[in-house]
Amino acid sequence: MKYLLKITTILCCAAAAAFMSCEDDIELRDSPNAKMVTYLLYMVGQNNLSAYLSQNIEWLMEGYKVSDVDAYILVYADLNSSPELYLLEKDRNGNVQKTTVKTYPDQYSVDPEVMRSVLSEVFSKYPATRKGVTFSSHGSGSLYGSNTIKNRAFGTEGPWNYTMNVTDIRDALSGCPRLDMIMFDACLMASVETAYELKDCARYFLAAPNNVPATGVPYDKLLTNLLRMDAAGLSQAGKIYMDFYQTNLSEEDEWNDFASISLTDLSCMDTLAVYMDSLFQSPTVQACPEMLDRQRLQRMENGFTLYDFGEWVDSLGQDNPYVAKIHAVLDKAIVYEAHGEYASCSDYGGWLTIPIKEGAYCGLNTYVPTQYPMYLEGDQMTFFTTLQWYRDAGFWRSDFYNRFELQEEKK
Repeated sequence: MKYLLKITTILCCAAAAAFMSCEDDIELRDSPNAKMVTYLLYMVGQNNLSAYLSQNIEWLMEGYKVSDVDAYILVYADLNSSPELYLLEKDRNGNVQKTTVKTYPDQYSVDPEVMRSVLSEVFSKYPATRKGVTFSSHGSGSLYGSNTIKNRAFGTEGPWNYTMNVTDIRDALSGCPRLDMIMFDACLMASVETAYELKDCARYFLAAPNNVPATGVPYDKLLTNLLRMDAAGLSQAGKIYMDFYQTNLSEEDEWNDFASISLTDLSCMDTLAVYMDSLFQSPTVQACPEMLDRQRLQRMENGFTLYDFGEWVDSLGQDNPYVAKIHAVLDKAIVYEAHGEYASCSDYGGWLTIPIKEGAYCGLNTYVPTQYPMYLEGDQMTFFTTLQWYRDAGFWRSDFYNRFELQEEKK
């Protein structure tokens, strides 16, 4: 089947060279070489997506050719044993040239130290007023695996499927100047947990809460809007993305019914956590997760314990007044969202799965443990208790969750 799905994992981060400070960033913006925008497409493609990612680079070049935005456009492409950093530039006739500015030794691009180094280099050497990055590979939201090199969240690379944890992407970005936009062209990455981990790294977060077609982002059609990196431009980019999959690929329309996208304003995430914490102060709510009927919830992918966040809040909160407050903040946070009729598409046999119920799609997914996680997903639950969302949103108040806290964290 043509649409290999972008489903993945993420990884642990070690400290590396420090990024430039906020003061350095201000100086760079005043640099005579500064442009309006610096945009980095970070591709992890030593996997079954390599051909699609190569096509995405061609689309990116076509999109830049017709764009009038004064920008540095860079691509970090790990598609073979020697990753390369490309700079896209226009000649006098407006044609886009791809120049290799650096060739790296064989390295794992899902190593947090590698990611940190690449991001630091790009945003220091190519200063701009607006900054954004797209991470393109496989993905599996904020989920976790037992091996620190083979975890589940973003990126699948090499024979051992090495990947990164969302906490380590956060750490790799934390020293970087605050970005205007972070985008994931990877499955399941639009999760409330991921959004909260990245809230201090960027203003806007563009991703999908379910499967993503391997074809990827139609940069030739939406790059100019993407480079605006504001609510209006990114919303329009999302609309163009949906139109591309729902109307432009007519001969494969049946497989385009699972495409989705959401744009989240990360400045709303702190308020969302405050209301979630207030919700979890109710003893009834604290007891609810263990009794919850998960079969009734809108699932985002078979085999993954990721569900629609809005519907989960409704099921958890029952008649609690904070449910309405959470939805009010969520309505403000989700600037744009759109979805097809289904949440998933199978790689094996090519059939659509998991119909999206009416009113059961808010634009963000969330991790909902099984009813008996002690026996099935203890490592995942322990990892969940290390997330900022777990602490700030009040999950620690529930015995269903806090039994998995690491003992040293309880002291």
